[in-house]
This record gives sequence, structure tokens and C-alpha cells, in this order.
Amino acid sequence: AMINDKHCFELYGYDVLIDADMNPWLLEVNASPSLTATSNDDYAMKFGVLDDCLTVLDFERYNLQDEQQVGGFDVLVRNGVRCPPPADSVWASYVGAHNNRVAQVRKLAQRVAKRQKQGK
Repeated sequence: AMINDKHCFELYGYDVLIDADMNPWLLEVNASPSLTATSNDDYAMKFGVLDDCLTVLDFERYNLQDEQQVGGFDVLVRNGVRCPPPADSVWASYVGAHNNRVAQVRKLAQRVAKRQKQGK
């Protein structure tokens, strides 16, 4: 049963296989994915997933609410209204094909530093 509580969220793990023709095949969905890393690459991926998840949740209210991507995810709906793709976009959504996570984190860090400087 799904808990209907705005103070809770769930993180699912999707296992996807990409075949030789670049077709994705969903193998399974894990309700409790393992977050234990087995290699440096695995650690980097899982750390990124958790970091992106917490960035989306925005507990510290650092996001300006005008972002087109947050935590490596496209913003699809804002205040109940579907968000259009970026004006210069060829595609309707990046769907993970373009993840500007590093630029987002840099922008977020600058915003936080500015707030701290202002004493907020």
C-alpha cells in the first residue's frame, strides 16, 4: 500500500538492459534498491542518485523554482502545470540524455554562498 504523506518519499531502483540496437528493456523495479557500493564507479553512481534525490527535495529551499532541470531530472510539472521544453530545445525532454548536473551543482553552490554572505 502506498503511504499518502507529503513528508515521505520512496526511491525505486530500475534495472534496464540496453540491447545492441540501443533499445531499452526494463528487467525489474526494486522497491528497496541496494545503496551499498561494490566499486568506485558504483559508489559514484549511487552517491549521485542520492545527491540528486535530495536536491529535488530541496529541504534548504535553494532552488529558485524556475529551473528547467533539478538534480539531473527534467522539471515536467510546476504548480500543476506542464512545463514546456527549453526554448532552444530540439527534443521535448532530455530524458537523461543531457545531464548538466555539474553545472547545476555549481550554480546551487554559488546561490548558497551568496545567501550565506548576505546572512540569510
